[in-house]
Amino acid sequence: MQLSNSELVFDHIAVVARSLEEGASYIGEKLGIEMPPGGSHPIMGTHNLLLSLGSDCFLEVIAIDPKSAAPNRSRWFGLDGFDAEPRIGAWILGAGDIRSSLDGMQETAGPIIEMTRSDLTWLMSVREDGAVPLSGAFPKVLQWPEGPHVASKMGQRGCSFASLTVESPNADDINTWLDGKLDDPRIKIGYGETRLTAVIETPSGPKVLC
Repeated sequence: MQLSNSELVFDHIAVVARSLEEGASYIGEKLGIEMPPGGSHPIMGTHNLLLSLGSDCFLEVIAIDPKSAAPNRSRWFGLDGFDAEPRIGAWILGAGDIRSSLDGMQETAGPIIEMTRSDLTWLMSVREDGAVPLSGAFPKVLQWPEGPHVASKMGQRGCSFASLTVESPNADDINTWLDGKLDDPRIKIGYGETRLTAVIETPSGPKVLC
């Protein structure tokens, strides 16, 4: 998909967990499916599980990799010190030009850095303190290399993305920033205590993640 410099599209949901085993168990309980394997991120000392939700979006479970050396920076997705039940920790948008998309917002989103997983390299906004902006309500942004979307190479379980509801005390600010950049009726942003709720279509019907 060819995007304009400022256009954004839904890319994926990240479920944060203390371990991949806990995250996989959570997904199994909520969706009734087994998460396919993913890979590791040496820069961050993390690893993940990855599930295709269609040709251009996916679900990720991410946790600290106990076999990886500690990074020389804060881990992303607020995983340093994370000690809670698995939950949606972030939603991520894809950009055609991440620098143009985040122009004027890098204080909130964080610097743009190069990330790697196996032979894949991409750009992503990551705060220096590792925190997810606005406790997960403000989207992280990434830019994949040109070519087929990475979701096309992920394991499939007959699931697809149906909707995401983002509640936040900063809903008006988030909607203002996204106006003219994101056009996706599946995503709703409203006022309330910070909470992310996703609906995933599965072979046994629609299921909810939060």
